[in-house]
Amino acid sequence: MSKLASAVSIAHPTDPSLRAKRGPAKPRTLARNSKLRRFPGNAATAEALVLDQQTPNFIAVENPEVAYPGVEIFTPLGDPHHFRIQGSTDHAFGWYEFCGMGDGFFVAIFDTHYVEPISVSMLAENMLRVRVASDGDGEYAPVRGDLLDFKGPSASIIIEPNGQPAAEAVSAGRNSGVDVYIHRDALVDLYGLDSDELPSVIHSFIVGDLRETVARRLPLTPRLLGIFEDLHGCRLTGRSRRLIMRSKAIEILCHAFDELAQDAKCEAVAGASKLAVNGVIKAQQLLAKNYVTPPSLGELAHELGMSRSGLCAAFRQIVGQTVYEYVSDLRMQHALEMLNRQNASIAEIAYAVGYGHSSSFSFAVQRRFGITASELRRRRSTPI
Repeated sequence: MSKLASAVSIAHPTDPSLRAKRGPAKPRTLARNSKLRRFPGNAATAEALVLDQQTPNFIAVENPEVAYPGVEIFTPLGDPHHFRIQGSTDHAFGWYEFCGMGDGFFVAIFDTHYVEPISVSMLAENMLRVRVASDGDGEYAPVRGDLLDFKGPSASIIIEPNGQPAAEAVSAGRNSGVDVYIHRDALVDLYGLDSDELPSVIHSFIVGDLRETVARRLPLTPRLLGIFEDLHGCRLTGRSRRLIMRSKAIEILCHAFDELAQDAKCEAVAGASKLAVNGVIKAQQLLAKNYVTPPSLGELAHELGMSRSGLCAAFRQIVGQTVYEYVSDLRMQHALEMLNRQNASIAEIAYAVGYGHSSSFSFAVQRRFGITASELRRRRSTPI
């Protein structure tokens, strides 16, 4: 791995530039869901990168462009712990902005491309990370906990309690997004130890009762995508920029915790109606495969052996959306991928994701993101 990728990497939760120190490699076993992995594990013997509550000292390096081959432009942004890196190596290229807001609270904005998958062994005890991305690919494979896949536009959360072995983090392809990193102590400073507003998994993490890594995708809601767009499009500088980044980072945490709370409600529903939950899961799988030309509600209900009204009620209760809203989200996620990666026209993208008229697609994008599809594409292709 290049020094740019390993020392001042321009990535997401794998980003080693956030480390305070390196730790020894630890013996690793296969992740619980290793059979589902798309990238072969190769970081088992690598020296672990340690992410903890100390603000990294990369800024203290004199002449970073010389110290770290691959760093072409290093730009201080008005504070000792706020800077931007741009560079390229044989393995990766792009830019990365880091803003440390005190020990244990960091935010990063990035747009990077990996020529080939890069794997890092990572130790992040007592850290919580939330990622919101319009594009990305990779995996996070903890030893104790579920495999997390970063493919495509996504939102995700990783919670690492104390005593966890090093996990393997893989970055691949283009990654464009925002990461928020917060240590358990910093989270206590924000919420306190006994906040009733927090979902149970966050409360368990804060009080030290969480026993294994929690790594899961969250719904990529219009609000989270809006925060992402606000940060990537922000033209403020200096202290004003830092204040915006801090406020948006806290907003991302609040929305992520709200989604976790909704998940907890769904889990309670699952315990009460296993048949309905199994039907909804199967419905999600069918819709994911056929989002371009989805079955009608009647056809879907018949396929699942449920009544139409029963399917609609269960889907709304468990997923938190109607079937129509869920299909619309699938179409928007795939449309985002095409806007990011292809030179297809707006009309071609509209038809490819299931809209019969480009005007219908344009209206849906405007309603979802508050900007036109053309503007959304332009923002994705324009660096900060």
